Order: sequence, then C-alpha cells, then structure tokens
Amino acid sequence: MSKKKKDIPPAKEHFVGVRMTDEMWSVLEKNAELAGISPSEYIRRLILNQKIVLKPELVFESTELLDVFRNLGKIGGNLNQIARHLNEGGTFTEGMAKEVSECITVLHDMRDKVKEMVGEYRGDC
Repeated sequence: MSKKKKDIPPAKEHFVGVRMTDEMWSVLEKNAELAGISPSEYIRRLILNQKIVLKPELVFESTELLDVFRNLGKIGGNLNQIARHLNEGGTFTEGMAKEVSECITVLHDMRDKVKEMVGEYRGDC
C-alpha cells in the first residue's frame, strides 16, 4: 500500500506591504505570538476571517508554587522508571511497593498544597 503524498500549499505569489507604527507592530507581534503563528500568517487569517485562537500565557509569581511543580515532575520521573522496570519484566519487590506508596502519598500532599496555593493565587480562599 502506497503512502499518501503530502499536500504542498500553493506558493504565495502576491505581495502586500502595510506600514505600521511601532505600537501597532508590537500589538500585532504579541497577538501572533500568543496564537503561535507568524505575524504574516496572523494577518492572512484576519483577512480571510479565519478564527484565531489566542493562547494566554499563565505566569505564576510564586517561587514556592514553582518548586512544587518541579518536585511533581521529579516524582513523576521516578514513577515512570518504576513502571518501565515492571513493564520490562522486572520483579515487584517489597521495597518497590513501599517506594511507590511513599510517592503516591507525597503526590497527594502536593496536590492538596497546589490546590490551596492556586486558590490563594486566584483569590478563592
């Protein structure tokens, strides 16, 4: 069975130049960056009335919250190593069971801490 050929978009043959102030350009660049596309592609989509989805960047000022997220990633990595070991036919020892239980307990504690911190950040508490 042959592989489907990749569709190549047609070449853009016409040029349109638009002059902007620095303020207008910065707004265009910011919106294009939030949408994850180039400024020229952003303008093309505006002209063609295509829906543009802006993806707002979430920024947390709390170093404590960022530390919690970093630790969650480390614990997730440990659990992935254990899962890989077991999937490759490794034995599940009593020590591993204890380590997995500890990781799960720490994850639950971190989850509760994150909920509390995010609630404070959003002003829910």
